[in-house]
Amino acid sequence: MKRFLEVSLETKINGILIGVISLIIISLSAFYLYHSGNEYYDNAKRLTLQSAKTISFLPSITDSDNLKDNEKIQTLTNQYIFENDIDFVIVKNKGGTILSHPNPSMIGEHEPYEEDMRANIFGAYYTEVTDKYIEPAVIAIAPVYTGNEVRQLSGVVKVGYFESKITEKVLNKLYQLSFIIIFFIILSFFISRWFGKYIKSETLGYEPKEITMILKNRENIFSALDEGIIAADLSGKIIYVNKAARKYLGNSADTHMNNNIHDYFQNDLERYLNQNDSNNGIRYFETYLDDKEIVVIVNNLYEKEERSGHVIILRDMTEMSELSNKLTIVESLFDDLRAQSHEYKNRLHLISGLLEMQKYHGIRDVLDDEIDNLDLYEKNLIGIEEDRIKALLIAKMNKAAEKQVNFKINNQSQMIPISNKHKINSLITIISNLIDNSIEAVLDQNEPEINFYIGYFDGWLEIAVQDNGCGINDEENIFKKGYSTKNGGINRGYGLYNVTANVELLEGYIDVKSRNGQTVFTVEVPIAEEGEYNIENSYS
Repeated sequence: MKRFLEVSLETKINGILIGVISLIIISLSAFYLYHSGNEYYDNAKRLTLQSAKTISFLPSITDSDNLKDNEKIQTLTNQYIFENDIDFVIVKNKGGTILSHPNPSMIGEHEPYEEDMRANIFGAYYTEVTDKYIEPAVIAIAPVYTGNEVRQLSGVVKVGYFESKITEKVLNKLYQLSFIIIFFIILSFFISRWFGKYIKSETLGYEPKEITMILKNRENIFSALDEGIIAADLSGKIIYVNKAARKYLGNSADTHMNNNIHDYFQNDLERYLNQNDSNNGIRYFETYLDDKEIVVIVNNLYEKEERSGHVIILRDMTEMSELSNKLTIVESLFDDLRAQSHEYKNRLHLISGLLEMQKYHGIRDVLDDEIDNLDLYEKNLIGIEEDRIKALLIAKMNKAAEKQVNFKINNQSQMIPISNKHKINSLITIISNLIDNSIEAVLDQNEPEINFYIGYFDGWLEIAVQDNGCGINDEENIFKKGYSTKNGGINRGYGLYNVTANVELLEGYIDVKSRNGQTVFTVEVPIAEEGEYNIENSYS
């Protein structure tokens, strides 16, 4: 049995089909032979009974005087056997003396009426099977009535048909059927070969064990991925969900199968499914699932070059965004510290020179300026309680100071701590990019200046960045990916695109106004759950 299970799929199919077809053919043939054998027996009974009746009514028999003319009766029965398909005829008178027999030596012998009692006494016509005469045979027994005026029972006629002839006919049928059976078995072999190859082609030439192994490995591989993988048909019905995707979608594994993918992403996904991107049909967008920042990658599934569904990859960008923002802040702080170190070094050289010159009032002025700057930082940032935003603003102030840009933070700015990770990460990205763009925009001005404000208004968090740079001529295209008003490398044109993307993730709004040498970017995001404030925006 084990050896049979180890054979190829094609061999199994061939064996099963040939076996089934052969079993059907042999079963039908056996039924046919059984039916034919019964029919031959019935025909033999009808033939012998009819022959016995016919002989019993022959004038040569009925006109005999008490069935005594042995030679005449023997000649008559021999002639009847010759002319008809029967094997022997036995005629007995009422006393049991044999008048005709296939064995001439039995003529004149006495045979008791044991088996033919019903015919000799009651005049019955019947058939039976016996092996008493020569070989097993089907015999029919008929009574003989003699006399011209008064007819009386005078004896019996027995007509026999050998069973060997029936067997011979059945064997002849079996011989004929054997050719048909062999033909259909050979035909079934070719049919099974064709069917086996067809099944093999449908399984791409893989054996069942190989398919099972591929499916197990696929599930193991997909389960090991941190990225969620979801497959859905064209109607959106989910047909596959890996382990990571279940974590993103929540609930148990079975609840997702056969659900609709639109129930989880709603309008965010629907507008991308039927959209064919030039990038080999791959589309992606950002969304949030269970407070996680997710990048959703959508691609098409094809069957015979026709689109049959979609595969959706979920990639958690929360940690990456946090790390990216932290690295951005760290890099900015590092650059600012280096610039600050250089600036303090210059100031120390200045103080050292003033000491050599004994200009103590000059030293006091330098120290007073430095203390005033520190007080200004603390004064402007006092309303900003969110430490991560405060650290970012300090870094941007130092960066602006290094580039000799006057960076002012409105002293009415306010911001309380935010516990939602994806909100604070998006806000860091928005503020950082807006300030960096403004710094670059004012570098060519004689008196570069940037004003920054952050605060609350009717449940919305407002962020405003104003600069006196060269202005913006194309306000419609500045938020498109890759668009830039500055000459640069391939990394240009992504700052404001990232700002827009994060504003949309927070379901907020962004507005830009550029006139009379002043450009103001205003961002509003709903943040009512963090507290409601009513502070007018100085730049609105």
